[in-house]
Amino acid sequence: MYRKIVTVILIFLLSVLFSATYPSTVKAQDQEIEEGAAVVATIDGEIPPIKPRTWTAINITVIDKNGFNWTYFSQEFLNVPILRWYGKLLVWVIWPKILFRSVADYFGYNTLSFYPEIIEGNPTGWKMKVIPPSVSPTTDGITHHITLYVWADKTAMDYSVTIGIKCIRYSYNGKSLGTSYIYVPVKLDKYNYVEMVVDQPRQSMPPWSTSYITATITNKGYYEDTLHFILEGEGGIKAEAKEQQLVIKPGESKKVTFVVTSPRKFFEYGKSYEVKVYATSVLNPNQTYLGSFVVMIEGFSSNPAIGGLYLFFTIIFVILVAASAKILTSIRTGRRSKLEMEEKKTKAEISKTEAVSKIEIKESRKQKEIKKTITRDEMMKRRLIKKIRREEEKQRRKLKL
Repeated sequence: MYRKIVTVILIFLLSVLFSATYPSTVKAQDQEIEEGAAVVATIDGEIPPIKPRTWTAINITVIDKNGFNWTYFSQEFLNVPILRWYGKLLVWVIWPKILFRSVADYFGYNTLSFYPEIIEGNPTGWKMKVIPPSVSPTTDGITHHITLYVWADKTAMDYSVTIGIKCIRYSYNGKSLGTSYIYVPVKLDKYNYVEMVVDQPRQSMPPWSTSYITATITNKGYYEDTLHFILEGEGGIKAEAKEQQLVIKPGESKKVTFVVTSPRKFFEYGKSYEVKVYATSVLNPNQTYLGSFVVMIEGFSSNPAIGGLYLFFTIIFVILVAASAKILTSIRTGRRSKLEMEEKKTKAEISKTEAVSKIEIKESRKQKEIKKTITRDEMMKRRLIKKIRREEEKQRRKLKL
């Protein structure tokens, strides 16, 4: 038992001595060692440009240079298949968590935490995060792979900033042991950020005419760009930019004129159409929507080229309207005359009937008078006849007696 303890102590002392003399120089581009947290950081490959509104990943390798190199001890001094697993169990489980838990900080069992922030430049419009945000346990000789994610949008005030990843070393008990910075310069990728403000968002114009609408274009990006405009109109409206291409510098504002042609019509009662404005650029060949304006078509066309066919149809239309008005007037006057004639006829007939009725009444009265006279004579005759007959009967009676 005594021999085993002595053997472990000797191995421990030899590992300490070897770790002190073990060369720990790592040659790589963009690596930096600071005294606080004692780390070596290497950016894997080139730093990519940051694409707008997209999380861009930057891979970083971090090598710990503080404490005891337990990895080297467990792999080299216990270079036996059976003892190698025993060494790992001894170094990473038994010693830090069971036997030497109270003094684990002195044996290099630490935690590294990473906090990104903007060191140089305006942080407005920039976001960043590190995954994983911390690594544990860590000690001398351990290599960690972390990823810095950077995000920026069109509101970024600076297109080039320097990100400092604050690397804080914490002890096994949570005490801060030191701080180091990993510096990563980043630059926003080239993109077009153009803003358009239409001077007259609503324009009225007659049919078959041409109008001009102006707008202000502002380059809010960080690079010089060349713009080409594409206009899409509704209802047969044709629109195009007067300037074939527009070269605009960062922060510069320029005027652009849009030529709008209304459809070939003689009359429009007043209808609104939307004209959308798109732009393509050298930095972004895809169409980008900038805005729109409204065109109202109303009234009669004042284009001198309208003549010919439209004038002929206009004259025909006027003649038809006049003829129809005359026909309607004549129909109305004819109806009135007919009504008046009918009224006269009815009045004449009524007067005739009244005269006839008066004559008939007179004749009926005369006939009644005649009838009255006839009836009186007949009554007298009848009375006489009755008297004669009575006298005859009386004579007959006397003769019989």
